[in-house]
Amino acid sequence: MQKSSFRFKIAKAIFVAWAIAMAGCGDSVTPIDSSAYFPLQVGAQWIYTVEESTTLRNLCADDGVTTSNYELKVVITQSYTNTEGGTTYVFERSTRTLPTDTWTPGGTWTAQRRGTKLVANESNVLYVKLLFPAEEGITWNGNEFNTQIQLNKLNVDSYQMINVHQPFALSANVSYPKSITVIQNKEESNILYRDSRKEIYALGVGLVYKESFLLSYFSQSVPTEINFECYLQKRVQNGTTFKQTLKEFSTP
Repeated sequence: MQKSSFRFKIAKAIFVAWAIAMAGCGDSVTPIDSSAYFPLQVGAQWIYTVEESTTLRNLCADDGVTTSNYELKVVITQSYTNTEGGTTYVFERSTRTLPTDTWTPGGTWTAQRRGTKLVANESNVLYVKLLFPAEEGITWNGNEFNTQIQLNKLNVDSYQMINVHQPFALSANVSYPKSITVIQNKEESNILYRDSRKEIYALGVGLVYKESFLLSYFSQSVPTEINFECYLQKRVQNGTTFKQTLKEFSTP
C-alpha cells in the first residue's frame, strides 16, 4: 500500500507540473514590434500644439524673450526606394497660428530604417532617433551621421531609452498603454548652459511629446563685470525652449 501511495503522489506531482507548464504556454506574451513606436505609413498624419520661446539678451536687465504658440501638422506624403535599397518616407510639415488659419508649408523631413536604427533627416541633418528592438537603458550616439556640435563642445550626443513599454499620460484625458522615452541629453546643473532634451513615443502612434531646453547663461564671472549678477543668478543670455504635444493622429 505504501508503494502504491508513493506512486500516486509522484504521478500527481507530474500532472500538476504539466498543467502549470501548459497554462504558461497559453498565457505567453506576444512580442512587441518596437518599430511601431515610429510608424512609417504613407497617409499618416499628426497635428501638434507647439510652445516655443527664444531669448536674446545683451545686458542682464534686458527682457529679450520672444514667445510663439502655433500648431504643426506632419503628414507622410510619399515613399521611395533610396540608394541603399531601403525605403525613405517623406514628411511634409506645415504650421498655422490658429486652428481656423490656413496651413503654411514648412518644408519636408524624411525618415528611414537603417538596420536596427531609425534615422531621420531634419533640416538636412541626420539623427539616429531610435534603436530597435526597444530595450530599457540602451544608449547610442544620436549624432552618428552628422557633425553637429552640442553646447558641451562635443559632437557625440548620447541618447538613452527609458520607461520602455510603460504607460504614459499625455494629459488628464489622454494616455497611452505603451510608450518609450528617449533622453537625448540632461545637463541641467552646468553653470554656463542647460541642455535638456527628451522625446516620448507611443506604440502605434509615434511621437506624442517633445521638449528641449537649449540655454546659455551669462558667463561674466568677475565681480567688476557689468553682468556679474546675471552670472550668479544663472540668467539666460541666449537660447530656446521648445515643447511639442500631440493633438491629433490619424492613419488612412
